[in-house]
Amino acid sequence: MKFTTHTGEIVTGQRLQDALNIVADKQIEISKGIRKQDLYADHVTEETKDLNLQRGIELAEKIRNGVFDNFTIWQRINTELTGECVALLPK
Repeated sequence: MKFTTHTGEIVTGQRLQDALNIVADKQIEISKGIRKQDLYADHVTEETKDLNLQRGIELAEKIRNGVFDNFTIWQRINTELTGECVALLPK
């Protein structure tokens, strides 16, 4: 598994896994926080809320395994590795 940062650096091994784990753990925290806060609209069912939580946890496991196809996830991993948050759109 390898990851290319915005600077062109190719990251592999434990350093990459550590970043993936951090981003995955944060994804789980976010998903659990959303469910706990329960700020959903009144028409959203408990089943849908639970499904959204499960999807967030599944996404975290994909991230942990280096499987993602989303700029936001790439951006979060890149930020962990470089300390820089790269904007999607230029100023």
